[in-house]
Amino acid sequence: HVLAHLTVVMWIAVEGCCHGDLDTIYATVQQGEQARGIKVELLLICGDFQAVRNHDDLGGMAVPPKYQELKDFPEYYSGRKRAPVTTIFVGGNHEAAHHLHELPYGGWVAPNIYYAGFSNVIRFKVCLICIFACLQLCLLWKNC
Repeated sequence: HVLAHLTVVMWIAVEGCCHGDLDTIYATVQQGEQARGIKVELLLICGDFQAVRNHDDLGGMAVPPKYQELKDFPEYYSGRKRAPVTTIFVGGNHEAAHHLHELPYGGWVAPNIYYAGFSNVIRFKVCLICIFACLQLCLLWKNC
């Protein structure tokens, strides 16, 4: 028997709050790829993604009215644009609650964009990504 050690390199980009600015984030990831000569395989967005599909979703956002605006997501939701890198996001405190409550266990919200849900373990290639959103779970439990 021959044992071989295999090293797998996978580039993952991590973004803090998104606030609906997907075009800017994807452009920044692509600039980083070009500057470093790499290919990012996964983008993790760690909150305030704002998957606002339409004007009806704005009413479910916990933000002051001056911040309730449609940004880039409707273009991705409709399929007019496609995320250039697989994107997984965790909900934050400024989300389109009506939309994301339809997917408590997570799911695809647009081509190549996945919502992690209230709590989840997601396998992406050689990685296991564990998500635990305590606040969301507590709110879900209190509503039962």
